[in-house]
Amino acid sequence: MNPPIVASSLARTPAADVMMSDQIDAIQANNAFALALYNQLRAGNATQNLIESPIAANLALTMTYAGAVGTTATQMATALQFGSASNASIFAGQNALSQALGGRAASAYAADLQLAADTGQSAPPESDYQLEVVNSVWGQQGYTWLTPFLNVLAEDYGTGIYVQDFESDPGGADALMNAWVAQETSGNIQNLIPSSDINDLTRLVVIDAIHLELPWQTAFEAYATQPASFTTQNGTMMATVSTPFMNLTNTYPYVDDGTAQIVWLPLANEQVMVAIALPHDDLPTYEAGLTTSSAVLEPPTASALVALSLPKISFTSPTFSLAAALQAMGMSEAFVPYGANFTGMTLGTGGDGGMNPNLYIGDVVEKADIGMAEDGVQASAAVAVVVSSAFTTVQSSTPPPTPVSMVVNRPYFFSVIDAPTGALLFMGHVADPTQTGGG
Repeated sequence: MNPPIVASSLARTPAADVMMSDQIDAIQANNAFALALYNQLRAGNATQNLIESPIAANLALTMTYAGAVGTTATQMATALQFGSASNASIFAGQNALSQALGGRAASAYAADLQLAADTGQSAPPESDYQLEVVNSVWGQQGYTWLTPFLNVLAEDYGTGIYVQDFESDPGGADALMNAWVAQETSGNIQNLIPSSDINDLTRLVVIDAIHLELPWQTAFEAYATQPASFTTQNGTMMATVSTPFMNLTNTYPYVDDGTAQIVWLPLANEQVMVAIALPHDDLPTYEAGLTTSSAVLEPPTASALVALSLPKISFTSPTFSLAAALQAMGMSEAFVPYGANFTGMTLGTGGDGGMNPNLYIGDVVEKADIGMAEDGVQASAAVAVVVSSAFTTVQSSTPPPTPVSMVVNRPYFFSVIDAPTGALLFMGHVADPTQTGGG
């Protein structure tokens, strides 16, 4: 049984009703935020695999931003890279983008179903085609949530506020929210929110989850997968590990911009792409130079026959906090007890409207996973913004041409990109393909 929900009477705005300029504004802001956040996160993960979903973080934070006021709102807009775009433009653009992403799996399945019919092959299983972006907000019972905040949640993010009693049963609320995330990510993201982040002062939790599972446009043949050596690097120290490499010679969008070999690998129907950058120099140096216009994040303008050798990977991150990174990006006041201003969400409890609940962001947590195998790619992520009350002192946490050879046998950068819009869905790097993560 779903918990009771407080929601606006307004329906979600159809994507067709959103101006293209709003979607462009939102994607530009989202991608700029993606690079800024990634630059903060990669610094402490040079020798560890890293996977995160900037779009999940952005959607969760902009839903939270809809209730921010004053300096708190100004700092959040700066960190979220809104630039000159209006709040309404960002919200509307994210709405259109989320709905567009929601249609990618169905169109990919329809294309492959038709291809199977045309070639007399068996129909592919529909369960192999998934791309979902879902939102939820969970709020303390007895609070009066303001109409403008509820309207943004309804019109632009398709959600209301699920009522929970964090004060009396924080553990039960935590279990319910984690179960929701697990369900929406097909079981791939378990235990997103640590129990230590939810207590009797929690007042609101904003969650965005994304789950992707799609076949490659051209699958790797399992018989061609062979063990080979991958060289890891920790500063000046190098080591080799043996791991299975998938091998395929195929024509792909490809470029070598002088800093890296870059290949874009299309997933089914060529709407979602996996970009791989194999740096000529070390990975940290390459990543330090990344911008939103870097070659790996822009569609290559030419194609080449590529003899690609790519490690199989399956990696799950532990739950990690984005709080320190966001504060370093200028979003400081939102994390300050008695200093943050989220009175755009609620003015008080029990309908009296007169008592400031002193809400602030206690933590922003993310958990993600990715797998690349011969048949396709699976990736999931979820982000939760935990908003607490500062009624008492609480510490916040934080003839075929000669193929171009591309042997991805050392640390590399990757991104999962929505090709029609250029939106960055996942970003990360592989320092050691034998790492599986967990937690």
